[in-house]
Order: sequence, then structure tokens, then C-alpha cells
Amino acid sequence: MDWSPDERRILAGLKTPAHIQQFLDELDYDPRGGAASPRAVMKSGRAQCFSGALFAAAALRELGHPPRIMYMDAASDDGHCLALYETGGLWGAVAKSNFTTIRSREAIYPYIALGLSYFDGFFNVYGKRSMRAFTVPVELERFEPRGWRFSGGQLMYIDRAIDDAPRAWKLPRKRIAGVSKVSEQLRAAGLAGANPAGLWRRS
Repeated sequence: MDWSPDERRILAGLKTPAHIQQFLDELDYDPRGGAASPRAVMKSGRAQCFSGALFAAAALRELGHPPRIMYMDAASDDGHCLALYETGGLWGAVAKSNFTTIRSREAIYPYIALGLSYFDGFFNVYGKRSMRAFTVPVELERFEPRGWRFSGGQLMYIDRAIDDAPRAWKLPRKRIAGVSKVSEQLRAAGLAGANPAGLWRRS
């Protein structure tokens, strides 16, 4: 399997992680959950955090970075997924999100610091900070024989890899009650331009 000429033209225009982030930001936010391959993202012109991270990992692979993702567990909220890249021993990320505060990070962080940089900006629509843990890097290159970049299916094997991945950090249970809500200003900034259909809400 390989990219089509149209797909190659899209990917050829994404010359830096910042270009990949801009591409993700310009895609419509897909309120449906679940994985979609990078090919499916380019075909549909929309993504959410999981499919956006997979697309970004594939685009970073074209730039010579191993395709890797981080998954963040959340409480009273949807989890979040990032595409990772490493430069000179420091880590950055590219991400699609309905919230402005949990998208890209420059490659200036040790790995644990990268994950923790998302904590203050990871909150639900009610302003509750909701991040509880994040994984070690999940390597996607091992799924290359299964065609993860081109699949029309649900990519359940990537879901299982995320579930099985060790957590690099977890918020201690005894600290949860002391975590404050975000200010109204930060909540409003995080939700700027959000697709309401894609926001987690209490059932």
C-alpha cells in the first residue's frame, strides 16, 4: 500500500510539525469518536483527537520521525491523543482538539514534562481539570504491516495497544480532591471555536 498522488501532494506541503498542526486546525472537528486512518482523514476532511493524532503521526513519519502517539486518560471527560516527535532528546506534540489549550507543543520538553504541560489546559466543558494519566510513547511502526495508515476499518489493534501501554504518569488519588477548577476566562479561551456536538457532557 502507498499514498495516492493526491495524498502525496497534501503530505508534501506539510514540511514541519507546525505545518501539520495548521492542517489539523483547519480540518472540521468530527464529533464522532473512534479511530480513522490518515487516508480516511484526508478523504473526509475532518478529524477528532484520535484520528487527528494518527494523521499527524503519519505526516511526521514522512518527515523522518518514528510514528508515535501518547494517550491521556481523563475523568468526567473524553481522553485525548497526541502525535509525538523528538528532537535532540526533547519532545514535542501535534494534536487535533475541540479545545484550544490541548493542541501542539514545541519540542522543548523532557517526556514527562511534555505530558504534564497539558494538565492545566485539560478540562471539561464545566471547567473541571480532568486529566488523570498519560502513557509512555505508543509506537505505531509495528503496525505498518497491518496498513494502519491506509485502513478503512476501526484500527482496534491501536486501541488495544493504548490500553496495554504502561502509564508514564498518574495523578495520585489523594491529590484529585484538591485540584481546582479553571477560571472562566481560561474555560472560555479553551472552548473558542469548539464544535458543541463534540463536547463531553454529563449524561
